[in-house]
Amino acid sequence: MKKALLFLSLLLTIFSSYAKDKYNVLDYGAKNDGKTLTTAQIQKTINICSANGGGMVYIPQGDYLTGTLNLKSNVDFHFETGARLIATTDLKQYQKHNEQLAGVFYTEKTDNVSITGNGIVFGQGMKMMYIDSAKVIGDKSDTRQKDNFRKVSSGTGDGPFYPKDRFHQMIIFSECTKVVLKGFKCVDAPYWTFLIVHSDDVIVDGLRIDNNLNIPNSDGLDVISSSNVNISNCYFSCGDDAIVLAGYAQHWGDPGFKGILKRSENINVSNCILRSRSSGIRIGGWDQNNMYNYNFDNITIFDSNRGINLGVGDYGSMENITFNNINIETRLHTGDWWGEGDPIKITAMRGMPNGKVGTIKNVNFTNVTCRSENCINIYASDETHIDNIFFTNLRMEFVKSAKEETIGGNLDLRPNTVPHKELFARNIPAIYVENASNVFMNQVVVTWDKNIDKKYYTNAVEAVKVDNMRLTSFKANASPANPGMEDVLLNNCKDFYNDSGLTVKNIGNEK
Repeated sequence: MKKALLFLSLLLTIFSSYAKDKYNVLDYGAKNDGKTLTTAQIQKTINICSANGGGMVYIPQGDYLTGTLNLKSNVDFHFETGARLIATTDLKQYQKHNEQLAGVFYTEKTDNVSITGNGIVFGQGMKMMYIDSAKVIGDKSDTRQKDNFRKVSSGTGDGPFYPKDRFHQMIIFSECTKVVLKGFKCVDAPYWTFLIVHSDDVIVDGLRIDNNLNIPNSDGLDVISSSNVNISNCYFSCGDDAIVLAGYAQHWGDPGFKGILKRSENINVSNCILRSRSSGIRIGGWDQNNMYNYNFDNITIFDSNRGINLGVGDYGSMENITFNNINIETRLHTGDWWGEGDPIKITAMRGMPNGKVGTIKNVNFTNVTCRSENCINIYASDETHIDNIFFTNLRMEFVKSAKEETIGGNLDLRPNTVPHKELFARNIPAIYVENASNVFMNQVVVTWDKNIDKKYYTNAVEAVKVDNMRLTSFKANASPANPGMEDVLLNNCKDFYNDSGLTVKNIGNEK
C-alpha cells in the first residue's frame, strides 16, 4: 500500500510539474479563428512562461493572426499539429529594428530557446506582391542578346514579381545561444524566411519551407556571422537562395544585424533537398567576418537557377569548405534573378567601393553530379585570388536549354562592381577557371548533349592565368558544336599536367 501511495505521489508530482511548465495560449486569451489579431495574448503567454523560469508555450490547433512576437530564454514555442500562425498584412503590427520591419518572430539575446512541433508559419507573401508584372534586368548591354536577353513573350515567366511594402526577415534570432528549430513549416515569406545572426550553438532539423517561387528575396535559411550550427533533414523551395551561410556584420539596415565583428565557423549541413530561383546554396557575399569550416553532405539541388555559389566581395574571406555527395540540376531562368544555369560558381571580386577584397581557399568537392545548362565557373579578379580547389569524382552533364536563344551564351558573376563582369556574353566551356592556383580535378567525366549546336559552346576546360592545374583520370571532349576543337584551352597558364590524353591548346605564356 505504501509503495502504491508513493508511486501515485510521484505521478502527481510529475504531472503537476508538467502542467506548470506548459502554457496554453488559449488560456491567456489568444484567439484561433484566424481573423482576430492575437499578438498581445500570445506575447503575454511567452512573458509569463519566461517569468516563471521557462517551459512550453503551447499553440493548439487553429489559426492565429499575429504581428511580431519576441521569444524569451528557456521557452519552447510548440505547435500542435494543425496550428498555424498567420502573418497579418497590417504592417503597423510589426516591430522596426534597425531600418526595417521584422516579421513574425524577433528574438535577441536569449539562451535555450526553441520553436518546435508540426505547425505552420504563413507569411502571406503573395498579398505583398504585384502579381501582374515581373522584375526585369536593367542593363543588358553586355549580354549576347542585348534587349532580348531573358525576354518573355507573354506572362511573367519565372518572375520575380514586384514587391509592395512588406516586412523583412520573417523569423529572426540575433545574438542567441542554444537555439533549436525543429519540425515545422513556413509558407510564402515575403522576404527572407529565417535569419540566424551573431548566434552560437544552433540546431535546425526537419524544417520545410515552401515559398512561392516568384517572390523576390524570399531566401530560405540565412545563417550569418554565426558558429557551431547543425542543419539537417530539411526541404526548402524558395524564390531566392535556399541556404545562405555568410559573414555579414550588417546588411542594408535589415533587423537583427549589430555590426559585430567575429568569425563564423563550424557549420554542418546534411540530408537536405533544395530548390531556388537563385542559388540552392550560397556562401558569402558582402562579408566583413571571415568564414571557416563549412561542411555539406548528402544534398540534392533541383530545378534551380544556380546550384552552389561561393563568393567574396568585401574584406571577409572563406576557407575550408567541403561538399560531399551532392546532386545538382540547374537550368536557365527568365527574370531578374542572379544566376545563369550554372551548377557551381566560385568568385572573388570587388563588391564594395573601398578596401581590400577577401580570398577563397581550400574548397573540396567529392562525389558531385551536375546536370546543367551552363558551365562550372571559377573566377577571381586580379586584386585577389582563389587557391586550392579540389574536385574528386565529378560528373558534369551539359544539356541543351530550351531557352538558349534568349538567355544562352552568357555568364552571370553577380554580385560585383567590376565593369563588364556582372552579366556578359562569352564563350561557354563546360568548366571555366580564371586567376586561380592549385586546381586539382581527379576522376572527372564531362559529357555534352548531342544536340548542342551553338558555336559559343566550346572546350571541356578553359583556364586563364591558372598556376598549377592537374587533370587526372579526366574523360572529356570539346562541345559537339565545334568538332575538332581541343578539349582544353590554356591562356597564360603555368604548371599544367594532364595524364588523360586530352588535347590541349596553349596560348599566352603556358609552360
